[in-house]
Amino acid sequence: MVSILRRQEWLPDKEKLKSQMASCLGVTGKEAEYVSSYLINKGMDDLAFVTTEDDIAYRMYVRNDIRITKQQEKHYRSALEQVQLAYMLPGYPELEAQVDKICDSLAKKNKVLIYLIRQGVKKSEDIDYDVRCGYEIYLRWTIAKSKVNEYLKVLDQMKLEIIRIDNLENPLKPRTLRYGNTKIFLLYHLVYEVALSFYFLRDKEELLFDFSINTSGILKRQVFSMLKYVLDNKKDRHDRRERFLIPLKLLYKYCIENNISDVEQMTEADIQGFRESIDGHVGTKTNTYMQEVGNLLKFLFVNARTVNWDANIWYMERFQFKEGRMNPAREIRKISYGQIVIEENRRHFKEYMRYELGVTQKKSIQTIRDRYYGVKEFLKYCDEKTYIVSNVHQEEMKGYIQQLEDKQVQPETYNRSLVAAAMFFGYLLTKGIMEEEPLHVGYYFKTTFPRHNDRTVSIENQLKILKCLNEFPIVLALMYLNLWCVGIRISEVCVIKGGAYTFDGETAWVRIYQQKLKKEKQVPIPTRLYSIMIAYITDNKIREDEFVFKNHKGGAYDAGTFSKQFKRRLSELSIEGYSFKSHDFRHTVATFLMAHGASIEVTRDYLGHKTTDMTMQYLDFMSAVLKKENEAIFEAETDKLSSHVKITRRKASEK
Repeated sequence: MVSILRRQEWLPDKEKLKSQMASCLGVTGKEAEYVSSYLINKGMDDLAFVTTEDDIAYRMYVRNDIRITKQQEKHYRSALEQVQLAYMLPGYPELEAQVDKICDSLAKKNKVLIYLIRQGVKKSEDIDYDVRCGYEIYLRWTIAKSKVNEYLKVLDQMKLEIIRIDNLENPLKPRTLRYGNTKIFLLYHLVYEVALSFYFLRDKEELLFDFSINTSGILKRQVFSMLKYVLDNKKDRHDRRERFLIPLKLLYKYCIENNISDVEQMTEADIQGFRESIDGHVGTKTNTYMQEVGNLLKFLFVNARTVNWDANIWYMERFQFKEGRMNPAREIRKISYGQIVIEENRRHFKEYMRYELGVTQKKSIQTIRDRYYGVKEFLKYCDEKTYIVSNVHQEEMKGYIQQLEDKQVQPETYNRSLVAAAMFFGYLLTKGIMEEEPLHVGYYFKTTFPRHNDRTVSIENQLKILKCLNEFPIVLALMYLNLWCVGIRISEVCVIKGGAYTFDGETAWVRIYQQKLKKEKQVPIPTRLYSIMIAYITDNKIREDEFVFKNHKGGAYDAGTFSKQFKRRLSELSIEGYSFKSHDFRHTVATFLMAHGASIEVTRDYLGHKTTDMTMQYLDFMSAVLKKENEAIFEAETDKLSSHVKITRRKASEK
């Protein structure tokens, strides 16, 4: 029975193999016999079924064969590749023509052709990342390491050429990236110009975004969305690579390795972990790469179909607030929740802030942010004590109050913190999340008193700035002149519109929007300032409804940016012994008005205050004026007091 089975065993067809090998005129005699003998011994009699793995095994066999000389080894190791190519190539005319078009090196052509034929690739359109990756591995086994990239370029050129032709012949064909559980290799992007921009990049592995990985679908879609946006909108290839693509891929890798399934759910600890993962590996680029986290989070939040209230960072750009709620000069860009560790507390915090932003339509965003900081401070305390906010009781709340006491903050700040906590508790009570308020915080409020600081800018320091003002950028110089001449807030300077400056034939005026009072006021200004501003507005063709002082996007100049830039310029000009604060000039103008005869009511209206008490906090002249008038009384020959004494004495003598 055994002998019958053996006779029925399959035997290699030597004649068939010999016939196939005869098509290769470059491999004959002993070399052909060597190849044939190897294949027959391996049970192979058809060149069509020889794989890349078979070829590598053959080369290793040749390398270790002690029966042949070094010279024979050199020729024999590529013999299998040659005979298979000669036999198979006639069946791939289109592929051969495509290689011939872009390469004139016979060795390079033969190498790429035999590999593609073995992979069943009949035309360049079928080349993808996996094919390229396999070819690179094959090259490392079969040629010198120094030649690998040179040979690999032939494959890339074939793919790029077919993309170019397709773009040229089918200009209306859609070529946008589509999401799928696949690998996206940017060098083979469907848009030729985009693909070509990556051709000279040395490390091609950074161009692979693998969405076939078994990880969170949410994460993959988030990274894909950002990738598509970057490719569609960032045209400078160096900026695109350094500021977006490399950090995006690093972030994707970090999230996979740390089981982060949703980028928008990253906490502050997660983001810090990402920083630490790249710190020291990318040198001075760490901060640049960290910006990509913000870029991605902002893109996802702003461009989502519906507002993702579960996100750990909300970007205010997403919302269409009514005019007046947001101060353009002190723009609040985002509200973040990732600092709160306890997830339940973080969720309640988001729900409360959603209420503040949406339901309370009249509150300014600045006021809401102040409330936000107060609640966040309280919840960070809860994190430290591992308290669930809905379960906080009286003694635990007293501990928080004691912590505020220990910090020795100003009474106003202390009270604001308690008010924020009380408002938060009120929301939780209304929603049924908390059963009762831990304690009545109003009992713990501190008494506050109006504080006055002497903030008038001395004549000496005013002159220092004026003398060197021509060395400032024109925008900073003009913004300063409005501060110095008019005494308005820097946030009001930033939102002055092109039609704000007027002249009625006698007096020049400027119209200002007061963010705090949510109304406009108009005050007189020096005619010289009016002339300077009108000249600037005219020269720069600023329309009546445009901001006079713009940021790089055309919006209002940021108040904080002005202060930083102005201080830096003062330092560069070696203006020492003076600490610039924009609000000091509001005090200076108020003091000047009162010192030169303006009533407290006129000064109040000029500054735009609601009450006279507020204006009094801005007056830094009182002690000096009183001293001057006191001296005048006693130095005058017939002052009021002496006259009063004389009259009193005369009346007494008459009696």
